[in-house]
Amino acid sequence: MKTFQTSGRYVADLHPRAGLIVQSTRKPGGVCMRPDHPQFKDYVDAFETAIDAQEADALCRALLN
Repeated sequence: MKTFQTSGRYVADLHPRAGLIVQSTRKPGGVCMRPDHPQFKDYVDAFETAIDAQEADALCRALLN
């Protein structure tokens, strides 16, 4: 499992089978975007090229909302 983002607000991991997993550290629950989702590769690319922690947090927030 590869960790993309770990901050005071969010944790984002890439699991080889489950896909992209994003969780809030403040609220229960989270989101799992499976590899067969049409936007999966776009989000993975966005996390891999995130400029800073604020941009990565914005990606996490977008997935959770």
